[in-house]
Amino acid sequence: MEITFMYPRPRRRRVLAAVSVLSLGALLSPAATASASPGAPATPEAPEPARINLVLDLSGSMNENDAGGRTRLAAAKQAVTRIIDSAPEQAPLGLRVYGATYPGRDKKQGCADTQQVLPVTPMDRAARADAKERVAGFKAVGFTPIGVSLREAAKDLGATGERRIILVSDGDDTCAPPPPCEVARELKAQGVDLAVDVVGFRAPSSARAQLKCIADVTDGSYADADDADSLTADLGALFRKGWRTYHATGKPVEGSREGCQGAPLVTPGQYLDTFTGGRDLYYRVKKRPDQRLQVSATAVAEQGYPRGSIITVAAGPAGDGEPRDWLREFDQSMGWANIITTGGRSRPGAGNEKPAPDDIGCIRVENDVTGSGDRPMPVELLVGIADKATQEAGARAPEPRTGADAEGGFSFNSATPIGPGTHRQSIAVGEAPFWRVELKPGQKLTVKGSVDIPDGFPDSGTTGWGVTLYNAQRQETQCNDNGVTELFAGRTGRIERVCGPWEITERDDAGNADPKGYDVPGTYYIQAQVAEPDDEAKGVVVPMSLTVDVSGTPRSEKGPVFFFGDDTARGPSPSGANGTGEQAGTGGTPSAAKDDDSPVGTLALSAGAGAGVLLLGGITVYALRRRGAA
Repeated sequence: MEITFMYPRPRRRRVLAAVSVLSLGALLSPAATASASPGAPATPEAPEPARINLVLDLSGSMNENDAGGRTRLAAAKQAVTRIIDSAPEQAPLGLRVYGATYPGRDKKQGCADTQQVLPVTPMDRAARADAKERVAGFKAVGFTPIGVSLREAAKDLGATGERRIILVSDGDDTCAPPPPCEVARELKAQGVDLAVDVVGFRAPSSARAQLKCIADVTDGSYADADDADSLTADLGALFRKGWRTYHATGKPVEGSREGCQGAPLVTPGQYLDTFTGGRDLYYRVKKRPDQRLQVSATAVAEQGYPRGSIITVAAGPAGDGEPRDWLREFDQSMGWANIITTGGRSRPGAGNEKPAPDDIGCIRVENDVTGSGDRPMPVELLVGIADKATQEAGARAPEPRTGADAEGGFSFNSATPIGPGTHRQSIAVGEAPFWRVELKPGQKLTVKGSVDIPDGFPDSGTTGWGVTLYNAQRQETQCNDNGVTELFAGRTGRIERVCGPWEITERDDAGNADPKGYDVPGTYYIQAQVAEPDDEAKGVVVPMSLTVDVSGTPRSEKGPVFFFGDDTARGPSPSGANGTGEQAGTGGTPSAAKDDDSPVGTLALSAGAGAGVLLLGGITVYALRRRGAA
């Protein structure tokens, strides 16, 4: 029996967005920079990424063929090279091998054959090139001293900070004592903050029991790999688990907590600020009467949110201290997400907005998330402007990726561009990868995500498979019958979630909103996860697939192109538009416009953009809650 886990979801739409200003004179000033508010708390520093040491089996059995017709050694080289290529520059990575240098039969000598070939160091360009050169020269010749290598690998990582060992082995330890599982217990008993993840590469049943024990006693995870592709996928998932926990990004800014007066001036770009207590954040922004404004805000929690937490963005003239005449959007969390995100756009036309003196308006990010005594919480603010010049410049869509290159990213800005088709990868429980797809008005989107749950999977009563869609304003859209997560309820095998088909529309000039959220053409984001896992299940690697279908005939009308600034904090994903001119909150690379008063005429657009987020849930309902006067 299939069970769908649902919360009541009176669909929000929140749009209290008004239109462009009547008669404002000043031009947008892209050169303006964000100033600091006196007395505002400093933006919290992102935690250091985990230090990871890869321990690779180069014993003689690695010369045997894998299921794909290549040697296991060749498959391992491919997988490790992919890890080196994909490692963030700031991520400390080390590499230790065993069985790599001694081809003889002397057990004492063979069981001492373990070397640190790459110190644990950030993967800058020089370290990356050196590591790949070393991997290319690997040979598999010797014994399998797993226990000894684990001890040495722990020493390689040092004694402080978050540390992980990722062990790849195709067989039993041939050198015990010390038995590998006893070494793992020994490391755990030392109170060291260290976990060991293990990939059994075509390992026999006797070796799997030993390797699983290593993972179990250190609170690590275990995965089986049968060929080169599955080894690459499993290693990728394990390394992402260590590296891709969410780090908020953006240009540091300190919004006013005392209202619009004295707030910093922000121009198109991505900013990073902080929620403290229950205090709202205020910023000033310039917008001409012919321009449209987008504001998106994402609050990021380390431990998840209390249910009922709300984030709201609003913008308008600053005179009454409660800006809302240009746009107002909000969203509420039901507690399974470690982000709350929402965004809005002003509408075109004239006559429905209050004018702002000197074209200076105010943005307010309302904080119904943190309370007095809570830890500071990072908040990302994305500001965009659309006008005639950005429309003429246009925007390009990123080239969709396929195969291994279509592995999901871990934020809005690093979401992997994909097209219609089925995309497969492995996912570690607790991950929440992102993909992006470009959509035009008139097209219909259907997304199906499936996950293969192994026998004995340790799920809790609320563990399930979730697929969440976000539109170009970074608002969550509805997935069919309000269901967000498909509960496992002890089931194993393939479990699916389907969203759609949903037709993409354009919001009309009156601002009437689609209650399901599919009224903003452009970049849509797809996020998948095994939600709220039991502690015992965290890190378990399971296969998943994502099928995207885009049907229908796109309409020809042109939508606005939003410029989001030349933001160096953005991720590596190329940005794009929907092909109708709508640039979906992710930056862009149009050619320079001739109108120097336009943001495009002054600033070059970067590839990539937006606010990074890692979603662990995404169960959201709309309910307006205000602390003070509305």
